Amino acid sequence: KASDAMAEAIKKLPVKGAWQVYVHKLRAYVMGNHGSPVRPHLMLVISTKDGQFLACEPASGDDEAGGGNVVKDRPTPEALLAFLKRVMTHPRVMNTTAAGEKRKAARPESIRFADTHTASLHLGEKDKWAGETACPYVEGCRAGLAECGVDDVGFAPVPPDLIESIIRTQIEPSMAPDNQEWGTQHLPGLSQSVDGFTDAFGGSLFAAAAEFARVSPWTALTKRRPVQISYRLVLREDVAMRLTAYVSVVGSKEEGSFGFAVHKTLDEAKRAYEVEVRGDAAGDDVESSGESVNGQSCMFASVYETPFEDVDDAERAGWDLAPMEDEPGEYYWPIFCKMTFEKGEGGTEDALSLTRPAIVELQCFELALKAVVALIKSGELRRADDENQSANDGKPWTVQCETFAGSAGSETATIDVEVSLPSLDDSAANEGQDAYL
Repeated sequence: KASDAMAEAIKKLPVKGAWQVYVHKLRAYVMGNHGSPVRPHLMLVISTKDGQFLACEPASGDDEAGGGNVVKDRPTPEALLAFLKRVMTHPRVMNTTAAGEKRKAARPESIRFADTHTASLHLGEKDKWAGETACPYVEGCRAGLAECGVDDVGFAPVPPDLIESIIRTQIEPSMAPDNQEWGTQHLPGLSQSVDGFTDAFGGSLFAAAAEFARVSPWTALTKRRPVQISYRLVLREDVAMRLTAYVSVVGSKEEGSFGFAVHKTLDEAKRAYEVEVRGDAAGDDVESSGESVNGQSCMFASVYETPFEDVDDAERAGWDLAPMEDEPGEYYWPIFCKMTFEKGEGGTEDALSLTRPAIVELQCFELALKAVVALIKSGELRRADDENQSANDGKPWTVQCETFAGSAGSETATIDVEVSLPSLDDSAANEGQDAYL
């Protein structure tokens, strides 16, 4: 077989240096072979002794592992092995300083693997690297490399500055289309930008959001109708505070966009509701409609609009997502944002800035989503017709919800969340529009 002959030929090559091989899922989209965008994978080979980045000369013919070190799909161990063999027999130097420099064919003394999910595993804990098999390429390429005379194969994490300075600043930006420099997918990830954010909390937050998407909340709640949420938050043994927020359902699947809004005051929540109910009738007052944007929201979007870091974290940690019924294989991704509208002064444009909420604000989403979903599922929170009182005769409900915020490991706290429907009597939106009392 040709592959056996190639392995025999590689065995006869001189031995030079050591390699780190990193298979990285790029934060960029390219058109896939099946007509929908995919995130390509980079196969990065670093010769650790001299710092050279290696690829291979293009093979004759047009096969994908030919010369490029970027492939559309996650490479199988077989595809990566074929690429590595070709880097040994037909090496090409990628670094700009030595680009194109002829490098003699050679096989490395040792190879250490990592992929996107294991890139930072055991960083700084060298004693744990040897037995680590979480990266599938370690065992997947071992036998094939042994045939080529490379027996020293294992795992090693990737230096963080390599990811930041090479992949994030040089490789990924060059792959983004010119018109896509800005978008929600470029917001910083929750785990990277929110102090105290853990995988356990992310799992709880995403699960609460997925459940919200599954219960079609717009069928149970009038859009933008403020729902009051209150709970007591114990910050330390001697410090507790009572938090109150006003939440509402935004949009619907039929409208193509839906989510969950959180306002800090009833006035803000009512203003957003009035804009929803009266449309542009309230729109003469541009300032108040701009202000109604202020607040926080969890909007549901496709994976293509979701911050790359959130996608990578969710895939790595297995967070729950609600499937899109009409798009097989696609999911609703929750994007948690804080929106601030700033009126332009002296001829400057109005500005809308998006940032990520803080951990206490995300905990409010976690608890509010869980409480509202529990009441919709029990049938207690529902649209009432004109004769009907709200299902609880105006009294607040108490729902016990678990929070994972601030948990070091998997410890959780159970919190009593009070849910009520504040009166909208003094609101102009109340003119026969609102079925709640």
